[in-house]
Amino acid sequence: MKAGALNSVTRGLVGDTAFAVLPDVSPSTCFVLTLLFQAIPLLKLFIRPTWVNFIGAITLCGYSSFLFGWHVHEKAVLLVVIPFSLIALTDRRYLSAFRPLAVAGHVSLLPLLFTPAEFPIKTVYTVFWLILFLMVFDKLTPASARPRIFLFDRFSTLYIAISIPLVIYCSLIHQMVFGKSYEFLPLMLTSSYSAIGVVGSWVGFVVVYFTS
Repeated sequence: MKAGALNSVTRGLVGDTAFAVLPDVSPSTCFVLTLLFQAIPLLKLFIRPTWVNFIGAITLCGYSSFLFGWHVHEKAVLLVVIPFSLIALTDRRYLSAFRPLAVAGHVSLLPLLFTPAEFPIKTVYTVFWLILFLMVFDKLTPASARPRIFLFDRFSTLYIAISIPLVIYCSLIHQMVFGKSYEFLPLMLTSSYSAIGVVGSWVGFVVVYFTS
């Protein structure tokens, strides 16, 4: 059963998986965690019902569903990206938290395109989008009235810089160097990179949401 479970995890098959090393998480545990981390931002919205808090609460509910849900697909990150984009341009503190999420959302979807012929299209699109996103959002977003978090700003910049060589390696260089060996490595790197971005963005947004 463990060997079949490992194959289902690495090959993207949908099913009930029993991990060989990591602890198994029950659906009830996921439900409790999701409900808890959705109730906390909703409490602030109930106390102070403003438009920004409303969009922020929706965004954090999307984060909770994505991070703690029982079975979540990569495309579900749009549940967070779309509402977050509505307030990312209102304050540079929100923008700093939005950047790693937006980059992780795009990079995490790249492994869904499998054929080598798609590599130039998805790479050019991703690089073009990153440049356009950084230029436009930086110009349109007003400065924050509150002090920004220096460390998080630097994390966001470093995270974005890593995305381009990561995409090139996972989509092209790995296959040229290793061929069909170590097939798990590009997916592992992409998954780890995206997880760091989503969790880091969530932590940053939680801080901004509850201190604004």
